[in-house]
Amino acid sequence: MSYYDYDRFLAPPARRLYYPPSQIVRGFEWTAPASKYPGTGSDMHWWTWADDDAIYCVDDDGANFGSPFNFANLLRVTGIPPNHTVELVSQFPGLKRYSIDKLRYVDGALAVGSRLYVAAYDYNFSDPGKEVFEIRGIREMPIREPHDGYFINAMSIHGGVAALMYSDDYGQTWHNIPDADTPYFLGPKFAGLAFVGFGPGYTGVPDWLGDYVYAISNDENWENGNHVFLARVPKDRVLDRSAWEFYLGGRDADNPQWTPDECAARPILSDPGHVGHPTMTYNAGLKRFFLMFGSDVVPHSFAMPRDFARRHWHRQRELQIYEGPAPWGPWALVHYEPAWEGEHVAYLPQMPSKWLSEDGLSGTLLFSGDYSMVKRPPGWQSYYGFMTRPFRLLV
Repeated sequence: MSYYDYDRFLAPPARRLYYPPSQIVRGFEWTAPASKYPGTGSDMHWWTWADDDAIYCVDDDGANFGSPFNFANLLRVTGIPPNHTVELVSQFPGLKRYSIDKLRYVDGALAVGSRLYVAAYDYNFSDPGKEVFEIRGIREMPIREPHDGYFINAMSIHGGVAALMYSDDYGQTWHNIPDADTPYFLGPKFAGLAFVGFGPGYTGVPDWLGDYVYAISNDENWENGNHVFLARVPKDRVLDRSAWEFYLGGRDADNPQWTPDECAARPILSDPGHVGHPTMTYNAGLKRFFLMFGSDVVPHSFAMPRDFARRHWHRQRELQIYEGPAPWGPWALVHYEPAWEGEHVAYLPQMPSKWLSEDGLSGTLLFSGDYSMVKRPPGWQSYYGFMTRPFRLLV
């Protein structure tokens, strides 16, 4: 058995999913191979389309174009792939990590007019066994054995959103930066925050949705949550926590119900153990909402034996894409790929609205890849970076 093949995971057969096939979109196909933007080396790429016609992406864990490694980065993207340009704008000076148990990252990029918002959120890395580990200058206890830290890292249980930082100069300077004692703005159901994508500066929102900003999140952990939840807040009150409302029900009605109680939120879609960080985009050409997420084919759980996790996690990812008439559905399956990007272990699929064609039938997916426990041979071309891949929808 070769060095490379030893830890490969032979995946189970493709699952039967819960939701019916789309009656609007009858097919999805890639039109070219995946491409990595040269010089990028961070992941996640939570995006928003600002009123200067640029896409701003908040990235985690990496270094771009020779910058120092940081857990938080802001990229500015102009043009449309493959004719796009990516540049580093900020590494969020002032945003710090204070504890391994609550490990800070960034997500939830949003542009309303010329103001950019970015969520500072935490993964809850505390573990009953206290198998903690060192992360770039933060150390609380010795590593008990070599792989325990990676196990807790791979779980990445949701903590909460500490604050919505904002910038009025397109990311050059940031305000409302949380510190070690800042109470959570949003809890675990909305820690994996992603704002629904519309037009530049949050224009192009259908009138029937009102003057709101919409956001979604999964629960449990970044990779294998159970549900997708939906929230909304008036555009001019994004920083006012009391103005946030959470979807309560009415998926098949014209008047969905909302509640100010985050804990009472009900899911808009469920697939237990297979809902990674979700993203949603309004396709103006088709007048449909596209919801997508990836997940490890082997769900992550603290109940999983450590040896099994080391051998089988992060070997293969699923991709699920759905469409619906409203941000709360009802949802129909557009595309299911049980071995998304093969051995490159892709994650966090996103569909920037700027990159969609006028008729809504083609576009480019944005994603990351190669978060893997598998040892790679010398010369392996990693997908860890700013990844794009063009697609076409058949209707």
